Amino acid sequence: MSTERISPTAYYTGHVWCRNGLSHPSLDTREGDLFFLALRPLMRAGRALTGGVALEEMLVQRHLIIDHLLSTAIESGRVGQVLEIAAGLSGRGLRFARKYGDRGLVYVEGDLPGMAAQKRSRLARAGLDQPNHHVVALDILKDDGPGSVGGATAGLFDHKKGIAVITEGLLSYFDTPTTEGLWRRLAAFVAPFQDDVYLSDLHLGARANVPAVAVFLRMLGVFARGRIHMHFAQARDVAPALARQGFAHVTVHRPVDWQARLSLPGTGGLEVVQVLEATTRLDERSK
Repeated sequence: MSTERISPTAYYTGHVWCRNGLSHPSLDTREGDLFFLALRPLMRAGRALTGGVALEEMLVQRHLIIDHLLSTAIESGRVGQVLEIAAGLSGRGLRFARKYGDRGLVYVEGDLPGMAAQKRSRLARAGLDQPNHHVVALDILKDDGPGSVGGATAGLFDHKKGIAVITEGLLSYFDTPTTEGLWRRLAAFVAPFQDDVYLSDLHLGARANVPAVAVFLRMLGVFARGRIHMHFAQARDVAPALARQGFAHVTVHRPVDWQARLSLPGTGGLEVVQVLEATTRLDERSK
């Protein structure tokens, strides 16, 4: 299965992050602005159908929840380094490397070679390079070699510290067998580290039976230029699937549960996205 259709959507999401104060202007693009303007009528219709939740609100919901969970893991001392896969033009790596640099945080972003090169160039031109922030060429569908998760990050991480791995906006591009293979690679990758946290967004199939959500997901498929995959019907189906790939504990977070704390947009409307938090280690902190 190809990962080539992932990168174009990075322009739209990069623009959304900048619009919502979550990124640096150097990571915004003309392409993203044009995508956003072209899709505005479609998104307006989506909000009318879902009670205020269009693509922008969904993206911000998942982004802020992942930010919060990652900050919690870092500030607790559980995590001292981060790998974000298919990071695109997200500003999270830039923000977190700066915010937690005094803690010695190492933040590595991986993406397909073209997108990784573009991001490195944009950061360099804006004078935003940081010694604890790296952007590497990485294809999570590779089992080994220079572009694999292990090969691309060789020498950048310390196994004596905990690691967080993020796959925001990635899983819905892949069918279930491909997603399970991705999880298996990640579980093997984090095994040598002192501790681990895995964070991702997730769409559940049961919600697709709601007509408004079904329309929203079709809109999302048009935007993503392909089918949007939903791997599980209910939240209770997620943990057994991850357990088969090596993850010991799983929590599925709903945006409504974080509305008050994080001031999430669109949480009064239909729920179209959840956030997955998992670890390969089952101890007192994760029970």
